[in-house]
Amino acid sequence: MVTPIANKHNAMKEYSYSLFPKPLVIAGYALICLAFVLVGFNVISSKGENDFNDFVSSAALIFISLILITFKSKIMIDAKSNIVVKESEMLGMTLSSEKIKIPGNCDKIFIKQKDKRGTGYYKFVLPVSYSIKSFDMFFYSKTGTVRLINTDYKRAIKIAEFFKATLKLEYILELPGSLIT
Repeated sequence: MVTPIANKHNAMKEYSYSLFPKPLVIAGYALICLAFVLVGFNVISSKGENDFNDFVSSAALIFISLILITFKSKIMIDAKSNIVVKESEMLGMTLSSEKIKIPGNCDKIFIKQKDKRGTGYYKFVLPVSYSIKSFDMFFYSKTGTVRLINTDYKRAIKIAEFFKATLKLEYILELPGSLIT
């Protein structure tokens, strides 16, 4: 979602997105419903012996679901001062904020795919191989590159389109064995 926001001195463009994919956000809402059903079920059928444990489990489900639903990231662009601000927030509170200076003569955004491979162990015995594709985004200029963000493919394209619309920066997508502009 792209929205202009008011700043003390000038207007900034903002792109905000949920950190978790939509299926996990929907699962967060389902967990909240499940927690309230558990509370209702335990109140009706309770004999008073495990009320505290039942309440704690429901509160834990609500807390986990609030993390899934409300954890968001924002990218704000101040085109006049060539600064990008990255913020993460949960429940309306800013958890982290980072300012990135856009290099002078920056003419494109470079998106490079990385394959992360490894082996995990299930119950410390069974090896499980995994492969994760991630995309690093960089501001590219003749003087060098500045790292912007690491994200997934769809979000990288959306962020690159946001920069293209706001700052008129083209983007280059580098996949293993090919180069797409």
